[in-house]
This record gives sequence, structure tokens and C-alpha cells, in this order.
Amino acid sequence: MTKEEIDRLLDDMAAEAVTKGDDDLRPGLLYLNARLYGTQIRTETVSAVRGQRYRGIRVFVGREYETRVLTRKETAGLEVGAFEDLTESIPNPT
Repeated sequence: MTKEEIDRLLDDMAAEAVTKGDDDLRPGLLYLNARLYGTQIRTETVSAVRGQRYRGIRVFVGREYETRVLTRKETAGLEVGAFEDLTESIPNPT
């Protein structure tokens, strides 16, 4: 998955949640394969409590992860912290 595909998926999920009026459909967690971390996707470590974030979405990074986005509902039982609003995508520097 590329940065552009992740951004598009995040935006689509947020739009669907608004259309259906269901906040549980908003993006809740980004599982990020370590190959993308720091190359295509740059996360921000906000604090020890809020953890790593990309566009406001909590990020878990690992070699074994397949890059994917979970809805807020799908994160039930995971310790992802407080949900935050999705922020705008920032283009990759050229």
C-alpha cells in the first residue's frame, strides 16, 4: 500500500462515516508495515500517552503487520488511546 492509497482510504472512510452518520466507521488505527515507516509514511510521536499518529490516527508499526486501516469499531479491545479527528494529508517532499 502506498501513502496515496492510505490517504485515499482514510478520506473515504471518513466520508462514509459522515454520510452514514456513524462515528464508529471513522478511521481508528493504522497498522503500518515497517517497510513504509519513515520512507513513504512519516508519523508524529505526540506523547507517550497519545503515541505515534499519522493524520491524527494512531499508528502501530511492525515488520509482521500488513498495512491496513481499522475502523473505530474494529479497534474494540485494543489500547489505541483517544480517537482524534482526521487531519489533512501532507504531500511527500520531492
